[in-house]
Amino acid sequence: MNEYINLTLENIEKEHLCCAIGDPKHQVGVDNKKEWIKSKLKDVHVFRKLNARGKIFIEYEPI
Repeated sequence: MNEYINLTLENIEKEHLCCAIGDPKHQVGVDNKKEWIKSKLKDVHVFRKLNARGKIFIEYEPI
C-alpha cells in the first residue's frame, strides 16, 4: 500500500511534484510551484502527495 508524504521545508527540494509533468521544459513551472509551496508552508498550508507514480495530491489550508 502506498503512503502519503507531507511536503515540508526540509524535504521539498528532494521530492518530485507529482502535479508537474516530468519533461525538462516544464522545470521553470516546477521551480515556481515549489517556491509557492514553501511560502505557503509558513502559513500552515498542507501539501500531501501519494508516494507513487501519478498525479495524486491533496492541498489545503486551515480556515
